[in-house]
Amino acid sequence: MTGTTEKYPRWILSVRDLPKKRGPARYRVETPDGTTKQIIIDKRKRQVVDAMREGPLFCASTVRLGDAVFRLKQDHDFHTKTERLDNGRKFYALPETVAFLGEVVGKDKSDE
Repeated sequence: MTGTTEKYPRWILSVRDLPKKRGPARYRVETPDGTTKQIIIDKRKRQVVDAMREGPLFCASTVRLGDAVFRLKQDHDFHTKTERLDNGRKFYALPETVAFLGEVVGKDKSDE
């Protein structure tokens, strides 16, 4: 990332460093190939996506963001990038354009 204008990854050292909202929310995801899909996510997956929308993340192993990143991939075909700095340190970033579409309430909790 040396010499780029990208944000330097920020540290997530504990769960309290993640965004607080955990309820279901709908997102529009534009993949690198140009296709668009909508997903509904909640709990830790939502916290991780909201945090990555603010910029790339380093993570302390106790927070275990990798589990949420894996579940996003498995459950929603939502891929994050694991990138590496010049010093070898890895971090998570969004390769896709992700737009928050709003909170999900009532019976609209399915992304089918």
